[in-house]
Amino acid sequence: MRIIKMHLATMDKFIKPLISIACALFLAGCSSTGKIDYMVAGVGTENGNAIWGRSVVFDDTWGIPSGAVECCYAEAGGTVSLYDQKFPEKVAVEWLDKSENRIYYGEVAIDKAGYKLVKNLPPFTAHTGKVFNDVKPYLIIGMGETGEIKVWLSNTPSAGFTGRVLHELGSGQAQWRENQ
Repeated sequence: MRIIKMHLATMDKFIKPLISIACALFLAGCSSTGKIDYMVAGVGTENGNAIWGRSVVFDDTWGIPSGAVECCYAEAGGTVSLYDQKFPEKVAVEWLDKSENRIYYGEVAIDKAGYKLVKNLPPFTAHTGKVFNDVKPYLIIGMGETGEIKVWLSNTPSAGFTGRVLHELGSGQAQWRENQ
């Protein structure tokens, strides 16, 4: 009987730390995204759809300065550079479409897989033949004519480069209200 109690006490010493380690690994696997050393975030809209960006805010903490956005969908127009920032999990946008006299607003969840994709963006080549190996991630927010919101990750700010990748990380439909 004494041997069984000693055996159970010894097992207890090993089981508690193992459970603690398992829980820590589980929480680490379920945790939010990590920090990015450097990233550029920008906005774009469909060609010919001039809008006025009122706000683009990531994770309720940081954003892209607002202003006129005239081009181009899936390209980083007005941008902001970010250092040592957590890869965002959501973006909230609001813009004015003067042609319809509507204010669009909405929020989109950003796929956490984007954090892993940032680390593996491939090099690209300019039309001049210059190869860019020091790739900077571009997080691009697209605002469509009828309220579409798209979030992309790219290795270049715009089209026209050989080897450009464009990963869609989220999409949604904005709501709208009349501009007063």
